[in-house]
Amino acid sequence: DFKPLKQSILTNAAKISPHIRETTIGPNAGLSEVSDEVSNLVPRQREALPVRQSNEEVPEDNFTSHINLKEYFEDISHIRRLQNLERQRKVAIQKEVQSRLSRQRIQQTDLEAIYSESQRNLQQKLSFLTDQTEQRVRVALEEQEQQCRVQEEKMREAMVANIKRMNSQQMKLKQFREKQKINSCIEALSRAQEKFVKCFETFARTLLGIEKSLLPNYMTFNERAKPLMTTYEQTIKGIVTESITEAPVRVIEGLVEDFHKLQQELLTRLATDAAEAEEKRQKAATPKPVDQPDARNVQGLNQFISPECQKHYTSVMNLLVEYSTIVEPLSRDETLKKFRFNCQKAINIPVNAISGVSAAHLKDKFDKLATLLSGNAVPCGDEQVSAAAHPLGQKFCMLLLARKFVNQADTMVASNPIAAFPIASVIVALWQKFPDLGRLFLAHTYKECPYLVPYFIPQFEGQSTEEYCRVLGYKMLNGSQEPQDMYLKRMAGIARLYGAVLITSARHTDLRHPHDVSNGWIWLSNVLNMDPLPDICATMLLEMLQIVGEELRRVYGKQFLKIIFVIQNQYLAKLKLIDEGGPRARLEVLLAKVMKEGRFERPEGILQPNFW
Repeated sequence: DFKPLKQSILTNAAKISPHIRETTIGPNAGLSEVSDEVSNLVPRQREALPVRQSNEEVPEDNFTSHINLKEYFEDISHIRRLQNLERQRKVAIQKEVQSRLSRQRIQQTDLEAIYSESQRNLQQKLSFLTDQTEQRVRVALEEQEQQCRVQEEKMREAMVANIKRMNSQQMKLKQFREKQKINSCIEALSRAQEKFVKCFETFARTLLGIEKSLLPNYMTFNERAKPLMTTYEQTIKGIVTESITEAPVRVIEGLVEDFHKLQQELLTRLATDAAEAEEKRQKAATPKPVDQPDARNVQGLNQFISPECQKHYTSVMNLLVEYSTIVEPLSRDETLKKFRFNCQKAINIPVNAISGVSAAHLKDKFDKLATLLSGNAVPCGDEQVSAAAHPLGQKFCMLLLARKFVNQADTMVASNPIAAFPIASVIVALWQKFPDLGRLFLAHTYKECPYLVPYFIPQFEGQSTEEYCRVLGYKMLNGSQEPQDMYLKRMAGIARLYGAVLITSARHTDLRHPHDVSNGWIWLSNVLNMDPLPDICATMLLEMLQIVGEELRRVYGKQFLKIIFVIQNQYLAKLKLIDEGGPRARLEVLLAKVMKEGRFERPEGILQPNFW
């Protein structure tokens, strides 16, 4: 910033201006000094000359004498030299001025060139910026046009989407109405199927209830029923869920009426034949009384099973007989061999895969089995299997599944104890949804291991040893009875699974456990009220106490510990008289540990209540 410096120079110039009369800058600077020297010299010469008076002539000699020509010429020469110097100085100054002017002109030219270059650059820059601005404007216009086109396209797409949505809604409405119609047809079909199954079951029970000796007289009814069953199966197979109509409903309702008529004819025939048979019996002689069994060989059952347990045992075994009788036509029909195989495969695959690896895995197996028992289709390999494809299919699958669970105890649980708890969890969950499945599971369990009733089955008069062993649950291997240790191992596996069912928490806590630990208390009390048997009683007690002992202690507290005291001090004394095997010794060790610690160990592998 030179503004303060300019102000300082002007201020100082104003101060010395009154004292300066000559030129101090420019080409004339310094001339006044030379003029002053010449002026000073001439007066000196003039002062050396005498002053003449007016009209007085000066003598020549005097003038000469007063003026020194040599000095005069020297002065003139000096003046000329000074003048030459002055001229030289002026020339030098002029040259310097010219040089400065030239330099200024050159600088001015350079400045003009720089200015011109700057103007050109500025013009180029302005041109570039103008082009760039125009380009941006064009791009912006193009983008605006593109946005307008996109907006128009979106508006067209929105209009098309609205049209499609309206068409879709109309289609959905149409599909909903069709679905409502299909659902109505499905409900009507389901009701018709239930009626047909009930009619068929009633007819089958009636026919199977006839004595075998009289059955050939009624085979015509069975032959008449076969076409009805064939028509029903073909109708069910021909149904497509997505396009179901009322036609199959009307067909099945017609079959129901035909079965009603056939059932009435069968009952009428049975009543007529029964009346005739009764009339013949009345005419015949009085029959001989039937021999009663020897009381020494067949004692009262109360010493082998309590009345309450006998009632329960009879109830579940009757259900098993009833189911077996109902599904017998399906089991014997060779044309349904593939259907039976598919049902068995749809059960075996998920049951064999049951494990506690994860909640999702366990739920998947439960869902598949529950779907099958509900009559819905489940994937099985490359096929879809539906138990409802046959009127007896669901009962057949329920019977198969109950037997399969017990077989798993016989094989898998016997060799891998912790496998009992995932299987038990699925059993309890299915039992809550299908109560008959749970009772059939009990029936198969009691059939394989009657000691879990408890029922100490006696050998009746005339009963062979082989037949009696089969009743007790022994298996025959290559025509001979299995070894005792193998038998005890299988019985232990079944007891372990049964105990796991007792203590496994129900999946749906809002529903009551179908067979909780109170049944373990009942079993233990009944076992202690009967005389022990060698090997098997110690094995059953050992397995059941290891599985349900801690839960019984938690629920019944001191009362249960009193039972343990009775077992240790009274029951074991009876057991020692007849049993010297390993199970009894292990039972003694377990009881001694429990009496010392006051509790049982939690069984290994049990699932948490909220596992899945």
